[in-house]
Amino acid sequence: MSVDRLLFPRPETERVSVERQPVEAVCPSCRGTNIARYPVANHLGPRMVVKCQDCFTHLSVTRPEPEDHWPAWRSPTRDWAPSRLG
Repeated sequence: MSVDRLLFPRPETERVSVERQPVEAVCPSCRGTNIARYPVANHLGPRMVVKCQDCFTHLSVTRPEPEDHWPAWRSPTRDWAPSRLG
């Protein structure tokens, strides 16, 4: 059994989802107010998006902050300065 399976067992639910946090904003495309912020796996790497949930217009795409805990498997030493030893 690999380490990944020990740390991240198979999900017990049929579908895996993330919590979408409501944001107070107005969509520039449809003028809707159903806006949410949530993590995504982007082609540029992990990102946090703010999107209209009615028309799916992106309001912003940013890098996750440490308090976002995204991605969940990120190394705890990711933000450490490299040493001369590697």
